[in-house]
Amino acid sequence: MTYKKVSQLLIFFGMALFLALAVPPIWSKLAQIKPESNVLNSPPAVTSTQAATLPKTMMTNRSLGIGINGFSDYSTQIPFLDAFRTARPWYTICGDEDPACQEQGNNNAEVKLDLDENGWVKSLPKPGTGASYTRVATLLYREIPGAFPTGKYVVLYDGEGKIIYEFESKKIEEESRPGRDVINVTGGGAGICLHILETDPNKTGNYIRNIRVVPEQYEKTFTTQIFNPDWIEKVKGFQTLRFMDWMETNNSPQKEWEDRPKLTNATWQGKGAPVEVMVTLANRLKTDAWFNMPHLATDDYIRKFAQYVKEHLDPQLKAYVEYSNEVWNWQFQQAHYASEQGKAKWGQDLGDAWMQFSGMKAAQVCDIWKKEVFKEASNRVFCVIGTQTAWKGLEEPLLNAPKWVAEGNEPPYKHGIDGLAVTGYFSGGLGKQENLDTVLSWRSDPDGGFGKAFKQLREGGLLKDGDTVPDIISLFEYHSKVAKEKGLKMVAYEGGTHIVGMGGAENNDQLTEFLIAINKHPEMYNTYTMLLNGWKKNGGTLFNHFVDVSKPSKWGSWGALTSLNEKGSPRYNALIDFMKNNPTWWPRE
Repeated sequence: MTYKKVSQLLIFFGMALFLALAVPPIWSKLAQIKPESNVLNSPPAVTSTQAATLPKTMMTNRSLGIGINGFSDYSTQIPFLDAFRTARPWYTICGDEDPACQEQGNNNAEVKLDLDENGWVKSLPKPGTGASYTRVATLLYREIPGAFPTGKYVVLYDGEGKIIYEFESKKIEEESRPGRDVINVTGGGAGICLHILETDPNKTGNYIRNIRVVPEQYEKTFTTQIFNPDWIEKVKGFQTLRFMDWMETNNSPQKEWEDRPKLTNATWQGKGAPVEVMVTLANRLKTDAWFNMPHLATDDYIRKFAQYVKEHLDPQLKAYVEYSNEVWNWQFQQAHYASEQGKAKWGQDLGDAWMQFSGMKAAQVCDIWKKEVFKEASNRVFCVIGTQTAWKGLEEPLLNAPKWVAEGNEPPYKHGIDGLAVTGYFSGGLGKQENLDTVLSWRSDPDGGFGKAFKQLREGGLLKDGDTVPDIISLFEYHSKVAKEKGLKMVAYEGGTHIVGMGGAENNDQLTEFLIAINKHPEMYNTYTMLLNGWKKNGGTLFNHFVDVSKPSKWGSWGALTSLNEKGSPRYNALIDFMKNNPTWWPRE
């Protein structure tokens, strides 16, 4: 749905007002890998004869998927042992020792940074020279107190210079040496602030780079173990991992293959995960992988991405492939791009140009993956095409693209498309501004208002707006018929609770507190089960929950878990138990 995306963008762009979107970190071993073999720990191509046979029950007992939350320094997801993988892009500051710099007020100096191709700072202006900055800094584990490991960390780096640590981190001088600092990290909300005060002081080109920040106990294993075992434990039980947010799909500027996210990037926040990392994770967990191709990506980009997946993803796993994400959604650049391109191609007066163009592109992407790259192994690819769930009829120009068909092409759904993708969100209208007074009045009830809240979610009738679980289930029935008519499966690319303040109501602290409590309430277990049973009954197949781990706020409660410290939650437990009770009920061709 749309509002969660608004919340994510507001957070991101709010920070971007004072932070630079620098290019991304590095593990020292990976820095030495040659470009032509730039894969995680140089894994060989996986072949059908090399792959271990999956237990027959493994995939059939995992009937749900899950979206993987995007990277940020303030996320409670913490998927990597090396915290610098998700560090905030460099921002510039003036040292206290340079009043002339302070007087300039920094002046958005991030754009002036002297960066190498991977985003490492090659040089810094000297204090007293009138520059608008004299040092750079980044943040890790920001404003997530108690959600990350505390204690000793090692900071490994190459090059010469001076690094200092602030906020919840303090250098242990007697245990540190050049290239390896030891810091003690406490669990407060400020997190770790890492400053580079000097880099390449002797002007030999040996600037500080390849910074890694790892809990001390994982120093010897993090280059091969890579993923945080606590996070792995939470996501290992699902059939599919949807990497839309890991790939920074929405508004993505990626076009050429050489501009893709790379293992050697300084941080992956702001650019996305390399394909090598996603494939490595899927192989490790024996989990299908859902990839979203950037809307600007060239055919060469798509072809090379597909080729890497063909050669390295375990052949017993499926690759779900989707053109961008929610191209129907005018909130994102991909919708505007599709409209511009569609109208330029078929006429400025074509009202549904963006959907016809989206359908055409989905077909072309699928053709590249299935016909050009995978060929005889095309059954390893599951192509999806996504529509807006509540807008009945919007799928018609998407699936049929009559203007493209008039040029001599088959309609998009006949180009190897396997699934019609919809969402499965419910909110009951609890967060809408027009319902604010009514919803807040429920809090004076003896049960704190939860009885009425869940009655509205599961039955409706108490508020002006619907969007109840039965409402969503009726939409499943509609889209299932459409999919069946086209010979497609109905899949849910995202779904779950959409209970969040909207239209200004998000700024009411009392409402935010109440909505977060509703999302955590034990009755949410039964509500999720009701939704998923309705999905299965009405012809649904794979259902992806949005997302795995996320800190709740006024912008929404999207995570099945709020942090890795949780052993479970009503929503997470409902997902796990539904899979136990409902093995995959559709053929896994």
